[in-house]
Amino acid sequence: MLFLVLALLILAFYLLKRFSTAKGVKGSKKFIKVLSIHHLSPKEKLVLVNVLGDTILIGVTPSNITKISSVEKQIDLPGDEGESSFNFSDFLSQKLGNSPKDKETTC
Repeated sequence: MLFLVLALLILAFYLLKRFSTAKGVKGSKKFIKVLSIHHLSPKEKLVLVNVLGDTILIGVTPSNITKISSVEKQIDLPGDEGESSFNFSDFLSQKLGNSPKDKETTC
């Protein structure tokens, strides 16, 4: 009798897991997309994420995650429709209020 109850319990958990994920819990659309990661130290980093169309800059440490800034304008990243170049350090300097350094090009 004990084996029958255990078998029914395992079957119930299996069916619950199988049919709960089939109803759209695991969708094919990605609602959260990591755009860029900048490591500040081995355990600290800045992450630029797109959540449902909103671009957010967050800081990640071993003890917490902090929202630093929201980006209002659309960012064109390489690999998207356009082939514009995206430099994370220039973006970070702009958000911190520093002007990006002029790059010298030599041929």
